[in-house]
Amino acid sequence: MVSVVMESMRAFDEFKPGELSVSDTWFAAGKSPLDPRRKNGLYVYGEFPHLVLSLVSRAADDGWPQVMERARIIGSAIDAYTILAVFLLSGLLVRNSIAGLCAATLYAFLPSAIQQSNFFTVDVWLTSAAIWCLLAATLVVTTKGHRSALVWTLVAGGLAGLAAACKIPGFALVGATCLAVIARYVRAGRERHLADLLTGLLLSFVAAGLIFRLASPFTFQGPGFFGLVPTENFIKGYKEMSRLVLDQGFPPNWQWFGGYGPRNALADLALWGLGLPTTFAVGIGAIVAVRDRALWPSLLPLVAATAVFAFYWLTVPNPALRYVSPALPAFCVLSALAFAAMFSKRWTSAVAVLCIGMACIWGYGMVTLHTTTNSRVAASRWLWLNTDKGTVLANETNWDDGLPVNVRLPGSKDLTWAGLEDHFVFSVLGLEAPDTREKALQIARVLDHANLLIISSERMRKPIIDLQNRFPMSTAYYAMLADGSLCFEPIYRSKLGYPVAGFQFDDTGVQEPWSVYDHPTVEIYRKQPCFDGKKVETTLLQALPKG
Repeated sequence: MVSVVMESMRAFDEFKPGELSVSDTWFAAGKSPLDPRRKNGLYVYGEFPHLVLSLVSRAADDGWPQVMERARIIGSAIDAYTILAVFLLSGLLVRNSIAGLCAATLYAFLPSAIQQSNFFTVDVWLTSAAIWCLLAATLVVTTKGHRSALVWTLVAGGLAGLAAACKIPGFALVGATCLAVIARYVRAGRERHLADLLTGLLLSFVAAGLIFRLASPFTFQGPGFFGLVPTENFIKGYKEMSRLVLDQGFPPNWQWFGGYGPRNALADLALWGLGLPTTFAVGIGAIVAVRDRALWPSLLPLVAATAVFAFYWLTVPNPALRYVSPALPAFCVLSALAFAAMFSKRWTSAVAVLCIGMACIWGYGMVTLHTTTNSRVAASRWLWLNTDKGTVLANETNWDDGLPVNVRLPGSKDLTWAGLEDHFVFSVLGLEAPDTREKALQIARVLDHANLLIISSERMRKPIIDLQNRFPMSTAYYAMLADGSLCFEPIYRSKLGYPVAGFQFDDTGVQEPWSVYDHPTVEIYRKQPCFDGKKVETTLLQALPKG
């Protein structure tokens, strides 16, 4: 994403002052420097976050590091407004400011939300637009005045369009807004008028379409506002992404094809993404919601949108936790129902306070991870400080971040680049390749020349072992490494785990976007004199299926 922003910033320099009209800049797909798919680029994220960051960074004349930092700051600020929306919507539903504050606190300390707000992902933008849209949709149902309801319908529809401009699944919120209009119509009883229903539905679609056209302008060909034919690059991009997520030969997909399914995704969300205290509160809130029929009309937009987002997350081939992000604020709003019920009695109030305290402690673990030296950075510093010039490093694959990464060494203010002064000689095992004779020869040859073997995360080892029927030779390689027969001894290991109140919880079995991005397990092995390249080659070849 940041590389696309940088390309857009540089593209402005291709035009002379006054050469681009305002209409061309905003609507001319393929010509405008703001078009992320310019020059047939593959882009399947939301356009609105890209537009905002590109324009802000262009105005500030940022470079790559500044763009990355600014993107994360903006993401964190947007997520702060998500916390506010959780508080407002919770208070609207339960009429209890303490319960609303508890729900907002849960979201503020939600590990998944903290993780995403510290990365530049469009999911943070979608999540914020979604909960503000649901707040407006709930006001459509609950507000008394007819004109006020129409205003909130426009706001909800517009925010639904903005959500879709952040990420295409945001279109589900158009349906939530329409449900709010229908719920209001049903609640009106004898005073309802079909014209009000039709007007509300029309306003929902018009507002959503208008805002989406303005906030995602290069989805359409243009060159003006009314050029509403979808661009070929937009369609081609989503077709290509659909192909990639189903491609079992694509290494980032391996983690999902090794037996990881909806049950695993739900467990990862409950145990890690939310944490058990928050999961408990959300579960109690859901029970209260089912039992309190008076709340059903008001809860309809919230529950419907949450169900769609959760269904989408659980049914895609790659159910990364960030795909359920738009439902997280809604989960916390449901917890407000639990807190309102618990604070109504003295003995259950203590349970509520304990739940909030434990949720905050659990969520602070993600803060600790983000304020602790990343394990790859720590390992890279170790390599610089504990190796001689000319050390040959064997990394596993080009599909993962090899070591060393660029780091600041003690006594230096500037980054030390991995290739500085040829201190290291780099080689790659190529473990992402299919198991073949050529791969066995490559592994043996690289290891024969290497001094140190690097495993910078579980991005290769874990899915390969899970898919051992597909990678019998690579699995045999990892078995040799584990039992010592490869003759590479472990000399460094950094395994942070998830830190909570001084304890480290082992989360290496959790999906990769959780366990690798923030705190990968890093291992460094040194070659021993007993290493025999011919023996390694023979053992690997024997592990290949005959024929």
